[in-house]
Amino acid sequence: MLHKFSLFLTLICFVVIMVGCSALLSPQEWSENYALLDGVQASSMQMIDGDLNTVGKTNSTNKTNSRVGSSPAPEVIVSLPNKKVVRKVIIHSDNIKKFRLYADKGGSAISDTDWCMIKEVQSVRSNPIVIPVFYSFPTDQIRIAVLETTDDAALSRKSNASRIGSTLVSSGST
Repeated sequence: MLHKFSLFLTLICFVVIMVGCSALLSPQEWSENYALLDGVQASSMQMIDGDLNTVGKTNSTNKTNSRVGSSPAPEVIVSLPNKKVVRKVIIHSDNIKKFRLYADKGGSAISDTDWCMIKEVQSVRSNPIVIPVFYSFPTDQIRIAVLETTDDAALSRKSNASRIGSTLVSSGST
């Protein structure tokens, strides 16, 4: 009798361990995609249309940084209809090389927004770009400031070539 009971108990323990291990080793399921919720707004609506083949463009404010004399980084802001705790941000882009991810903490008495930098990525190595958010708080706005893209070098070369060409033309006409 004791032998049958211990065999039965061992079998139950084995089944519980196998079920527990299979739950731990199963792939993580995706949560709800907040960008596809009704009422979500973005500075570039193509970025949140759900189609991975659509290309959205970042916007840059026309103000220049008076201290440095440079324009601010192009950015996109995604505004959710209500506050959500964001645990992961996924960006589908093969063009971004460097960027900063911000979340709005909810504003203050001085401003409507209180941007907190979540992560700065210096070198993107994969597509899609998966950014885990370790210290989460409820937010209704996410901002991505693009610091460098793969197109920047080509645009810089093109700008320099046209500048050199115009210098040669103006110096040759004298």
